[in-house]
Amino acid sequence: MEQLEAKVGARLSIYTGMLEYGHKDRMSTCHFYHAYPNGRLKLLDWEYEYAVALYSMEREEQYLYTYAYQENECWALFRKDSEVSRYQQEEFLFEEEGYFRVNVRRKDGKELDQSEAGHINQILSYCPGDQIPEESPKEVKEWLKEEIQDTVEKIRKGTEEGAEAFLLLTDSHYTVNGTWEDTISAIRKVIGQSNLSGIIHLGDLTDGMVSRQVTQDYVCKVKQDLMSFQLPFYLVMGNHDTNYFANNPDRFSKEEQYWLYQSDCCEGVIREGHALYYYRDMPSLATRVIFLHSFDEVQEMRYGFSEEEVLWFKKVLEELPSGYRVLVFSHVPPLPEIHFWNKNIRNGLCMVEILEGFLEKREGSVFGWVHGHNHADQVYLGRKFPIISLGCTKLEDFKDKKPEGAITPDRRPGTISQELWNVLLLQKDSNCLRFIRFGAGEDIKVEK
Repeated sequence: MEQLEAKVGARLSIYTGMLEYGHKDRMSTCHFYHAYPNGRLKLLDWEYEYAVALYSMEREEQYLYTYAYQENECWALFRKDSEVSRYQQEEFLFEEEGYFRVNVRRKDGKELDQSEAGHINQILSYCPGDQIPEESPKEVKEWLKEEIQDTVEKIRKGTEEGAEAFLLLTDSHYTVNGTWEDTISAIRKVIGQSNLSGIIHLGDLTDGMVSRQVTQDYVCKVKQDLMSFQLPFYLVMGNHDTNYFANNPDRFSKEEQYWLYQSDCCEGVIREGHALYYYRDMPSLATRVIFLHSFDEVQEMRYGFSEEEVLWFKKVLEELPSGYRVLVFSHVPPLPEIHFWNKNIRNGLCMVEILEGFLEKREGSVFGWVHGHNHADQVYLGRKFPIISLGCTKLEDFKDKKPEGAITPDRRPGTISQELWNVLLLQKDSNCLRFIRFGAGEDIKVEK
């Protein structure tokens, strides 16, 4: 039996399958549950009745090719033939694979309380049935295999030449019926055949538009997949990770973000208290890697860096060991000219000038600054060090709303262009940043 979770006061629209609030006589499952043929819903308490909303495996393409976020973070298509208004007590049998959610109400029509949602699994049970496909971690889709082998060979060549390799991805935006399972299966195969030194995610693990509990579950899903490789894992906070997007009131405080996203990973890093910025020294590369926090939704100027972080950044640079270089990661770019959404980056120019001033004192000491957020590739050389934007791991292909000079690769589901992530190669005796591209786009080599 699969455990269900329900929320009192919510029901599913008969027209859209979306959650609607303010209905004290209903409770609904907020998660989408995977349905398989011969799976069954069974009522256990006859004081209640339920209605089922069905969603097909078909994806709504507007979320791939336009700037749009599905408000319930699900790309499965709502089936208009769902009888969401038909409440029943008899057993429900699923005939095909897809997703479902359910509405529940009392037979007597009385209002529900939270304790009833707390024992939803004593009211209703879901048994997936006996037709769940067997999944093997050794099997990947055919169209991924050639790219996997090509990536493995490039990593091997780089590491044989003395480089260290890091899986690097950004803006995964996990969603139901998305492409994360394909992504992680390819990553699993590459890591299994390569010698990687760590994993870096530059933020926006989810869209941040649903309830705290659902977002937590999605975040934990992505993190657990990446942490299963037992490699050092470094996580940068993205703007969607605050769970604020589209005016979502169910947002996380900074302290809550620390505990959810960073408290159980980012081992061996140096930070002040529970600050969401930190650094890690990598002696084998003679490099200090700095991970910055670049968004605060409670500030009038949301994008950028706090005064405390600016002072910390300057201090961390000043204390850099002799012979070490610096590599900076953030989610949001530091300069407005390479950021479409807002032409004010709080303390962004200050951070760039601090790094440039440090570079003037210690020539050759800065690899560069790497960020996500723009959902596009760009190497910006307008400052004294390179600033590199990387395309998004999420399957997304729209060309507008990008900074001038940025490139958005074409993406198509079910082809290798569906995927987009990188393996970063760093070498102790080289100032070169090499990005091996998996999927859409090209390898990137930056040396300045």
